[in-house]
Amino acid sequence: MDQLEKLKDVWQSQSESTIKFTESDIYNMVHKRSSSIVKWILIISILEFVLPNLFIFFTDFELTKEVYKNYGLNNIMLFYTIIHVLVILGFIYIFYKNYRNINAECSVKDLLHNIFKTRNTVKHYIYYNLTIAAIIGIHVFYMVFNSEQFIEKLPKDTSMLMVWAIALGSFAFFLFLFWCFYRIIYGFFLKKLKNNYAELQRSE
Repeated sequence: MDQLEKLKDVWQSQSESTIKFTESDIYNMVHKRSSSIVKWILIISILEFVLPNLFIFFTDFELTKEVYKNYGLNNIMLFYTIIHVLVILGFIYIFYKNYRNINAECSVKDLLHNIFKTRNTVKHYIYYNLTIAAIIGIHVFYMVFNSEQFIEKLPKDTSMLMVWAIALGSFAFFLFLFWCFYRIIYGFFLKKLKNNYAELQRSE
């Protein structure tokens, strides 16, 4: 049982003459806990943006450039990279604003609104990442599978339908793992925010 639940039990079990904890105490606890949750969402989103970019420094740039060039992916990958970076930075900024809003002193109604807004932002962030990964993956498969370099490397009588089936099946599994990651990490925080939202609604 967490600190808020203990506080609620104590508050509900007291007689009027001995009340030490008020609804204001409950609100302050929810406010503090919500602020902490959004701060962690902000931290994780920043790490999720920074760590993959740090990993790039340990990859073979020349090999990557050669692969992109061979399959005509230079322009399209540059386009997707720019779009993705701008969108992710936008989400990080929104997460920061949500943290500032929830961290600030506000009414119960405003806190409810800020929690609801944060939950929606996190959901949109998850949907965006899964959607952009699917779009980029399918586009890259299309470019590669229709290139002369790839077709020439295939054994004779290879079914392109089978190639697509294997590629899309593997990619679908990758997206499923991606979804599981978000389900575990961000789902945990979404559940906490949902509980806080429900608690404030009951006390309002």
